[in-house]
Amino acid sequence: MPFLNCGFALAAVSTDLPLEIDLPIASNASLDWPDSNAYMGKHGTRPGWAQSEAELRPLHLGRYPMEILKRVPEPTTLILREEIIRNSKRADLFTRAMAGDLGEKAKMQRMRFATKHPLAFAMTPLIRNMVPMQGTYERSKPANLKSQLSDPQRNAESIKALAYFLGADLVGICEAESWMFYSHEAQQAKPIEPSHKHCIVMLLDQGFETMEGASGDDWISGAQSMRGYMRGAFIAGVMGAHLRRLGFSSRAHTNADSDILHIPATLLAGLGELSRIGELVLNPFIGPRSKSVLLTTDLPLSFDQPIDFGLQSVCNMCLKCARECPCNAIPFGPKVMFNGYEIWKPDVEKCGKYRLTNMKGSACGRCMKTCPYNREDLVESTRLLELSIHVPSARRALIDFDDQIGAGMRNSVKRWWLDLEMINGVCVSPMGVNERDLDLDRTNKLAQNQKLAFFPPHLQPPLGTTITSSVLLNREAGLKAYADAEKPSQAKQRQK
Repeated sequence: MPFLNCGFALAAVSTDLPLEIDLPIASNASLDWPDSNAYMGKHGTRPGWAQSEAELRPLHLGRYPMEILKRVPEPTTLILREEIIRNSKRADLFTRAMAGDLGEKAKMQRMRFATKHPLAFAMTPLIRNMVPMQGTYERSKPANLKSQLSDPQRNAESIKALAYFLGADLVGICEAESWMFYSHEAQQAKPIEPSHKHCIVMLLDQGFETMEGASGDDWISGAQSMRGYMRGAFIAGVMGAHLRRLGFSSRAHTNADSDILHIPATLLAGLGELSRIGELVLNPFIGPRSKSVLLTTDLPLSFDQPIDFGLQSVCNMCLKCARECPCNAIPFGPKVMFNGYEIWKPDVEKCGKYRLTNMKGSACGRCMKTCPYNREDLVESTRLLELSIHVPSARRALIDFDDQIGAGMRNSVKRWWLDLEMINGVCVSPMGVNERDLDLDRTNKLAQNQKLAFFPPHLQPPLGTTITSSVLLNREAGLKAYADAEKPSQAKQRQK
């Protein structure tokens, strides 16, 4: 294969689907590769020079230059650890939907909302069947290798190299602090005891080019999520099994089964900052289009620090995700305090119900699609990122520039999938398709009368509640809780 400079593996799928047949490459074919256009990235998103640079880069650093970012002792959003109340998994919104807390329609759609497209439907059994192989907290038998693996820094570099070798896109390590764990299981309300102290956080890119062709809430959205989750579960599962063979306890935490909240772990592992999208940690190089998977272990590891690339300032000015949200769930207003966190808190009931009951698509990733950080033109994005970091006065212009060039519009050239829906195990054409592009006038329409609710621990199902009984969301109480929310400045003043 002339385009590859290294060895490659083969896989084959046989089918009775009618397909056009490719011809063999001619024996006398000549190819000047990479030519000048390919080297500069003219016909693709990865220029040829990226390969040359990668050959000189240690594997544990990964593809993206995270080392250029400023590291800080604490995240750029306030976390009051002593005030955080650990929630049961029963409080997770999609678990609440399964129990009927969001109403009958959301309950009916809960088990299919992200897998309505046949591609996502095909991935689900693989994800679920990997759960029994995620590992446990039990101590492994001592191994002679433990004396060779006592250097936390060397271990951290090795584990990152392994993650990148297996296909992770970004890797960071943090301490698994007790407040990051759920308090109870959802099924039987069994208590969860914080165990491992070391947490490896991996991000999987959902894919820029497919998202570029989508609206964000059409039929491919759920498949993009499932692909990230499936890859993450596989990578973390292999890494965990490898560590257990070396004599260290380890457990993977995936979208199908996790004992730890992924957002604070991703934040503390230095893989991004908390964004206006709210319950999403945004990475400067792949933006918001990532899925996370965690691996906790007792292998000695050195920790990464959180990062500061100016996102709080950018999100404070940029309202694009709020403007483009189909259900007006992302706040136009300032950050608030929620269960010990400083956050632009979205209305999870609005967001959850839309994602669950979206009848013209599978789930929703519209905020991800339209975010100015959702870029993959590596030369340009790195230049703009560095300008945003080092010249704060340019941030407003960069935000406006994103709209001026139509970033977030659908690119029909990148649209390769068929809009299809699975109904009772049968693949059919859907009744409709969300076909959205930018709406620059929505801010004035939505911002003035926006009403948001949130549901702090005292409005969640009581501890001990299982999914066998429903506890309806109290929206009126949620609206009042949001209206009465403490400001971050007030919380900081209390800490003095």
